[in-house]
Amino acid sequence: MKTAKEYFNKSADQWDKPRRVAMADNVSAAIRKNIPVSKTMTAMEFGCGTGLISMALAPEVKHVLAVDMSENMLAVLEKKIADNRVDNITPCQLDLTGGEVPGERFDLIFSSMVLHHVKDVDNLLETFFELLNPGDRLALADLDAEDGGFHGDIPDVFHQGFDRKELGRMLERKGFTDISAATAHVIEKESATTGKPAEFPVFLITAKKNTIS
Repeated sequence: MKTAKEYFNKSADQWDKPRRVAMADNVSAAIRKNIPVSKTMTAMEFGCGTGLISMALAPEVKHVLAVDMSENMLAVLEKKIADNRVDNITPCQLDLTGGEVPGERFDLIFSSMVLHHVKDVDNLLETFFELLNPGDRLALADLDAEDGGFHGDIPDVFHQGFDRKELGRMLERKGFTDISAATAHVIEKESATTGKPAEFPVFLITAKKNTIS
């Protein structure tokens, strides 16, 4: 069976389908709504893929470090950066879950539809906490808990979505405050478990690193 990295490498050239662009637009809008994004901010996107959200937010921040394990996804992003003459996104192939961390700290860390591919979410949240400057923000978009119908046979899916309250409690245990969650998008697709049309809500949970950390 393919690994997640192999799957995303193979899918990179065809990734930016209308439904994914629509979701990225809505998640980006939810981040703007819930976090005071500004041109003074340095940001990191975890699992940036082809950079749909990094590209959307780049005009509103100082710099984005766009992190992903898939070299093919990053190649698509690099082409977008060149084609659009973007000068404040840096693609970076990095395995944050394997202990590789950037040598800088951030005012904003965000990700979309990546958390369910992370086996040890607790450890990742601790890494996010360490990488944020005190008083700054985390924004994570992912699926609500579901029955497995969303992914089908996609590899390395370790969580069938998340319970928002439980994820909030995990963030609180790591030292985050001002935690809130709201629906950012709803994906409509056929369920792999029932074969029928289904709706899969995507939440955005935001949190703040305590200023005394």
